Amino acid sequence: MAFRFRLQAILKLRESLEHQEKQRLLAAAALVARLREKIQNLENSRMAEKRQALEQMAVETSGASLQFEALRDAMCVRERERLLAQLELAENERKKCLQNYQTARQKREILESLRDHQRDAYRLESTRREQQETDETFLLRLPQDSEE
Repeated sequence: MAFRFRLQAILKLRESLEHQEKQRLLAAAALVARLREKIQNLENSRMAEKRQALEQMAVETSGASLQFEALRDAMCVRERERLLAQLELAENERKKCLQNYQTARQKREILESLRDHQRDAYRLESTRREQQETDETFLLRLPQDSEE
C-alpha cells in the first residue's frame, strides 16, 4: 500500500494561496519600481530643463522666461510630491503583500513538513514490516533445513 497524505487537498490549497500571494507581491513590487523610475525620470527631466533654462538665460533674460521657468519648476515639484505619495502607498502595500506571502509560505511549509514526517514514518514502518516478514520467512525455513 502506497503512502497517502490525508491533508493533501489542504496542502494543494496552501500552495495555491501562496502562489496568489506571490503574484500580488510581484505586482506590488513592480508598481514600486515603476513609480521610482517615474520619479527618477522626472528628476532627470527637471535637471535637463534647468540646464537648458540657464543656458537660455545666459543669452537672453526676460521676466516672462523667469516666470515660466518658476512655474515649470513648481509643477515638477508638485508632480514629484504626488509621485512620492503614491510611492509611499505602494511601498506600504508591498510590505503588506510581503507579510501575507511569508505567512502563506510558512503555512504551506508546515503542512509539507508534516507530510514529509508522516511519509518518513510510513517508510520506516514499511521497512520494519518487510524486515519482520523476511525474518519470519527465514525462521520458518530454519527448522526444515536442520531436518534434512
